[in-house]
Amino acid sequence: MISVRRAVVDDVAVVREIGLTTWPVAYAGLVSAEFISDGLAQWWSPAAVERGITQGITLVAVVDEHLVGMVGLGQEAGFWVMWKLYVLPGYQRLGVGKALLDGAIEALPVGTEQLLLDVLVGNEQAIRFYRKNGFGEPRSTPDRDLGDELIWMAREL
Repeated sequence: MISVRRAVVDDVAVVREIGLTTWPVAYAGLVSAEFISDGLAQWWSPAAVERGITQGITLVAVVDEHLVGMVGLGQEAGFWVMWKLYVLPGYQRLGVGKALLDGAIEALPVGTEQLLLDVLVGNEQAIRFYRKNGFGEPRSTPDRDLGDELIWMAREL
C-alpha cells in the first residue's frame, strides 16, 4: 500500500537519494551529462532539499516503510509550481506518482486555482503522465521565459 506524508527535515538524506537516483535516469538522452551533474549539485544538494522541505511543500511516498518517491512544490511570482515529482525506478507505474500528485494537490492552500509545472519538451514520458492526470495549457504563468527546451503545463483545480 502507498501512503503519502509531509516530509520532515529528518527525511533530507532519503529525499536527496531519491533525486540522485532518479534524475540521471529521467534525463538520460534528453540533456547533456553536464546539465545532469549541474542539476544534481544545484537542486539536490542537502541545503536545497532541506529548503524545499522547510520553505515549500515536500511530500514523500512510503511503501513498506521505505521512501520511494517525492514531490516538491513552491511558489513563483504568486503561482504554485510543482518543481519535482520523482519515483524510484523500481516503483514506477505502480501508482506512486499518481498518489504523490494527488497528495500535492490536496496539500495546496484552499482557493488555489491552478498548479503549474515546467517540463522538458522532449520528456514524452513525463508529458504523457501529466496529460493523463489533467494537465494541459496554462491560462497564465509567471513571466519567466522557458526558452525552447521547456514548456509550462497546468492543472486547473
